[in-house]
Amino acid sequence: MKKLKGSLLAKTIAVIFFCALCLVLTASAAAVGMLYSAGYYERGAATAREELAQNICMNETWSIAGRVYPGETSGERNANLADSANYRYEIYDSKGVLRFSNYHGETTIASYSFPGAQNWYPYGEIPYGQLWGEAAEEDTQAMTPAPAEAEPAPAAPAEPLPTPRVVDELSEPFDRPVTYTVTCYLLSDLTERDNAFFQLRCFDYAAANDSLLIAAAVIGLALAIVLGVFLLCAAGHRRDTDEIRASFVEKIPFDLFTVVIGIAGAGVLYMFVEILDHLTRDIPLRLAVAAILFVIGTLLGLLWCMSFAVRVKQRTLVKGTVCYKLCRLLWRAVKAVWGWLVMLVRSLPLVWRGLLIFAAAAFVGLLLAVGNRRDAISLWLAANLLLAPLVVWALAVSDRLRRGAKEIANGNTGYAVPTKYLFGECKEHAEDLNRIQSGISRAVEERLRSERMKTELITNVSHDIKTPLTSIISYVDLLSKEEIGNEQAREYIEVLQRQSARLKKLTDDLVEASKASSGTLGVTIEDCELGVMLEQAAGEYGEKLAERNLELVLRRPEGEVKARADARHTQRIFDNLMNNILKYALP
Repeated sequence: MKKLKGSLLAKTIAVIFFCALCLVLTASAAAVGMLYSAGYYERGAATAREELAQNICMNETWSIAGRVYPGETSGERNANLADSANYRYEIYDSKGVLRFSNYHGETTIASYSFPGAQNWYPYGEIPYGQLWGEAAEEDTQAMTPAPAEAEPAPAAPAEPLPTPRVVDELSEPFDRPVTYTVTCYLLSDLTERDNAFFQLRCFDYAAANDSLLIAAAVIGLALAIVLGVFLLCAAGHRRDTDEIRASFVEKIPFDLFTVVIGIAGAGVLYMFVEILDHLTRDIPLRLAVAAILFVIGTLLGLLWCMSFAVRVKQRTLVKGTVCYKLCRLLWRAVKAVWGWLVMLVRSLPLVWRGLLIFAAAAFVGLLLAVGNRRDAISLWLAANLLLAPLVVWALAVSDRLRRGAKEIANGNTGYAVPTKYLFGECKEHAEDLNRIQSGISRAVEERLRSERMKTELITNVSHDIKTPLTSIISYVDLLSKEEIGNEQAREYIEVLQRQSARLKKLTDDLVEASKASSGTLGVTIEDCELGVMLEQAAGEYGEKLAERNLELVLRRPEGEVKARADARHTQRIFDNLMNNILKYALP
């Protein structure tokens, strides 16, 4: 399956079969729908076919009823109504007089009459004879079919056509309507391949293969779903890689891509609906063009779905849109402007910020006062003159206290908040800040003195211990050089050597720890090659590791690993690590 998703050939074959299945599914579903709408499954094939033919004939009658010329006597204009050789027409006026007919008794499968149809005689400054192409006196003559081929016309006298008149204004271009009846016949012998021929032939084929069409629709739907899911899963996959890769389509913003696909789909739909109606009367050609347009529309939809799947897999569906980028750019612009305003306000001293707020509040108060009487303006002016000095003083005091707290927070132990021109609670607050400053200074001094005393104590004790310890180490060394025959005594001497050496190391560590805590530890910073130091430590502890059934695994890069550090203290870090391994590592 993984190879199929990355195979271009497999995806191409899947696209071809998907389009073919969609075409088969649509055609089968349309045929089944036509049978159902015609009542095939309820009333049988014969009755449904008769009803379909009757509906076709009725639609043709309605179409013709709005285009006939009941006043035409020569028959030229009405003869053009016979758009198809599969239909025949008859036109009667309101008295039942036959005015036009091209039906000569042919065998029909359906007929329909549209009574009460109306059309308008246009009148105007155009002469009546020029309008109809005949003399006015000929318009009252009824055109009857040949006696041997057509039914006899009713005996009622012909209805005279309304007398034309000339109107003065174009606002009255029409006179009363003329009522007439149109009858349409659908011949049983369909010689022309028109819409009626196509519908009846499709019905016959669908009725003969109804079970096959249902099976084709169901199987086509199932296979189309399977192929669609496969194409969506395979979208973005390439051969010999698990990474989802985007094509040139995914480089187009998704919303812009959707608009382009929508416009293309609307164009295909327009061609399908409009152009096919005026393309040609050849039904097979119409079907071929319709199938091509359907496949193009299916490919456009499939391309959109696969691009959607790739963007979802890459998690770029939302971020890869023009709207998202515009909103993000707008948000950045708003944040930048807001940040600039905040920075501008914060850069102003506290006094100026307070004065701006006070000025804005005073301006709002002035606007409110202007809407009232003049006394309100005088009251506003007096109030602001009294409040302005108090606001300035309060802002200056707040700024002084804020700067004092900031100096204390920064560790300036020698700073004292000035208390001049301060009164009441503000002065007490400044004195409290000064007392906090003094308390912090005393605490710092006591802490430093304690640290110095602790360091001095450790140093002095370490030196006091070193003196007798040096003597013990020396005498133990001398004893170890003497020839002592007692093996147990020699073991005691070895224990003394080992423990005295350990005690000396602990004393040195204590001194260095005290120096490190007091900041007086001496270090020599130089370039250290950590890989070499690690290998040295591994070599020194190799035998001890083997005794404890431990295997040391080292991983280091090919190049040098250098660090700026003290070589002695860094080597001690590796020694501590090795000692911990010896103490706590499992075999």
